[in-house]
Amino acid sequence: MRHRFFRFFSVLSVCAILFACVDTEVDSSEAAPASGSVDGALSRQAGASSSARRYPYFGDLHVHSSISLDSYIVFARNSPHDVFRFAKGMPVELYGGKTERLVPPLDFVALTDHAEFLGELEICRDAASLEFQSRVCEDIRNEAQDRATENRVYQTVMLTLLDREQPVRLEMCGNQGEKCIAAGRTAWQRIQKLSNEYYEPGVFTTLIGYEWSSEYLGNQHRNVIFRNEHVPSTAWSAAEYKSPEELWAKLDNTCEAPCEAITISHNPNQSEGRRFSTRNSDGSPLTREQAAYRMSYEPLLEIMQVKGESECRTGLGTIDEDCNFEKFDLRPVCSTQESDDRCVAMCELDEGVPGCVWGRNYARNALKSGLELEQSLGVNPFKIGFVGSTDTHNSNPGDTAEDSYVGSFGFLESDANDRLLPKLDTGYKQVSRNPGGLAGVWAEENTRDSIFDALKRRETFATSGTRILVRFFAGWDFPSTLDDDEDLVALGYRNGVTMGSDLSQAAGESPRFIVWAMKGVDSANLYKAQIIKGWYEEDGTKERVYDVACSDGHSPDPATSKCPETTATVDLSNCSASEDSGSVELKEIWTDPDFDARQKAFYYLRVLENPACRWSTYDALRLGRKPPADVPAVVNERAWSSPIWYSPANAAGQSQR
Repeated sequence: MRHRFFRFFSVLSVCAILFACVDTEVDSSEAAPASGSVDGALSRQAGASSSARRYPYFGDLHVHSSISLDSYIVFARNSPHDVFRFAKGMPVELYGGKTERLVPPLDFVALTDHAEFLGELEICRDAASLEFQSRVCEDIRNEAQDRATENRVYQTVMLTLLDREQPVRLEMCGNQGEKCIAAGRTAWQRIQKLSNEYYEPGVFTTLIGYEWSSEYLGNQHRNVIFRNEHVPSTAWSAAEYKSPEELWAKLDNTCEAPCEAITISHNPNQSEGRRFSTRNSDGSPLTREQAAYRMSYEPLLEIMQVKGESECRTGLGTIDEDCNFEKFDLRPVCSTQESDDRCVAMCELDEGVPGCVWGRNYARNALKSGLELEQSLGVNPFKIGFVGSTDTHNSNPGDTAEDSYVGSFGFLESDANDRLLPKLDTGYKQVSRNPGGLAGVWAEENTRDSIFDALKRRETFATSGTRILVRFFAGWDFPSTLDDDEDLVALGYRNGVTMGSDLSQAAGESPRFIVWAMKGVDSANLYKAQIIKGWYEEDGTKERVYDVACSDGHSPDPATSKCPETTATVDLSNCSASEDSGSVELKEIWTDPDFDARQKAFYYLRVLENPACRWSTYDALRLGRKPPADVPAVVNERAWSSPIWYSPANAAGQSQR
């Protein structure tokens, strides 16, 4: 059982006191364009808005249970019931016999077991099935903690299906895969039933979903999230629909109102540069209609999870030193970013040629690429908001505390000695994994419709695991300085736009931004708030990082736009941190000093906490070791708002959302 000090006050109380969760007036009077047009696709992506009071809610949108094959084969055998019970704050015994309880509980969760192998595992666990005694099924059910068996299952079962050239079903599934499709449909119905049973409108929200996991042309994984209980009869897998375009088309054909779905792009840092390619999966260039179609289905990106942070990487289009945070893929960067083809040629994983990391694996470069595509196509397909999640395979959603990390992948990580290994058979450094992130939304109430609408309109933020609260607005009619008597949230909604939105055509010399952040429960004080700006010029895209609010009453240096270095310290002998540095709250109104009304741009907020011990340091201390030398001993936990976009063409094309 976790023993952590916890201050028992609710998020809503914090919101009411410091974040002024006031009524918001949003114009939704404009008639929706026809759904078959480009403008119709953009309208569908925007979602409905209404006049309502909005509150912050925290959740996890990427969670696996024992009915995901890759969980089952590493003996993470907790059930879907355990996922929902854990998310609600109930004690659950995890692999290895340790009982954990999430304090505070989550507000919402989505169980996203893999659609792939859903039927195969269902068949192999059914003693009445003809395939029960097959070698593959015996390996899957193997009760011995045998890594050789685990690897054999991974190689002979999982990679057979996820082959990049032509995904297929196993022979046991029948000629057309019909046996496994039917068995998967049975498991999918159970998932829906449980999700509906645990849903408590206004108290705890369960979103029905699954993960679609194609390896065609690189890691193309998505989490499919549905608005309500009306969902397609089958969770279609990459065995049938191998590209994202095929997935979206199938959702179009099988998810008709009142069914509604979005996809959330899985962490892209392992996508071999293909997640944000400027081409379709078949190699053809994106058209305006295809770009709008993609944007209508995929408004969000998972920027943080157990396999690292996907915001940016120093050396790949940026010199931002704060990008060096929780990197999972530690391969070298491509030495040039001249073109997709050039970089892919350099980074092929052929025998004898080392792999490397593409710039298109990271969100900031995708945002910049979106500006370029908007310039040529008139539509930005990479207008993505941010969420965090865990991708836990242990049925413990939201379990993101550094001081009590129990791993996320069954027996491979259940022991602290294994967690601190340089690497396992995966080839990746085991110690470079982390507890994962959380998804934050600003929504009217804790219900499926309200949470889904917030996700769809991108009024979302991501955290690296703590519960930092962030507000971010842009507008032309904000005061130039803070007024303690001003209701900034009401002002932000009334005279501007919030995170995830478009800012209308220039109505002044420069937009102003309301920046507001507050430390999370049980987390370190805040260090600084930054605005990351990217913009388009004729010779390419540019970016700049501005420190806009500093802790301890400091101000950014006018020449460098940087806050002073934090004076916060951590004693690595016991992980105690200084408490006389940092701020509980950061608040500022910022004006872009480099604004050019002719240039397309995006802005997003990043908030950093003071340093605190990383999970690997806690583990090392408990084992009587020194912290591992190949990862940082401390982390600056952080939060990211969804971006706000400015375009001089907004008034003619893409309306504010």
